[in-house]
Amino acid sequence: MISIPPEIVEKRARTWADRLANGEVIESQSTVGGGSLPEETLPTWTLTLAVDKPNAFAKQLRQETPPIITRIEGDRVILDPRTVLPEQEETLLHILRKHLVGKNFE
Repeated sequence: MISIPPEIVEKRARTWADRLANGEVIESQSTVGGGSLPEETLPTWTLTLAVDKPNAFAKQLRQETPPIITRIEGDRVILDPRTVLPEQEETLLHILRKHLVGKNFE
C-alpha cells in the first residue's frame, strides 16, 4: 500500500466520489505505518465527506462489520484509498452509501 503511486490513489478516490455521487477529492498526507512512524508521511489523495455530525458519522462507520476507520479534519470525514485493499472497495462503498442515504447520525 505504501508503494501505490499517488495518481492511482487519486483515481480510486475519484471513482469512489463518482460512485457515491458525494464527496470531494483532495490532496493530503498519509501517515506511514498507521502511526508507528508518526514523523513519516507520504502524499496521497483522499475522499472527504461533508456531513452534519462528522464524529457521529465516523462512530457509526466504526460500528459496522467490517469497521470502517476514518479520520476527521475540521468538519469533514476523510477516507484514504491507500488504506483500503481493492477487494474491500465494494463493501466500503456499500456501507458508505447506506449511511449517506440514511443521514441519521445520532
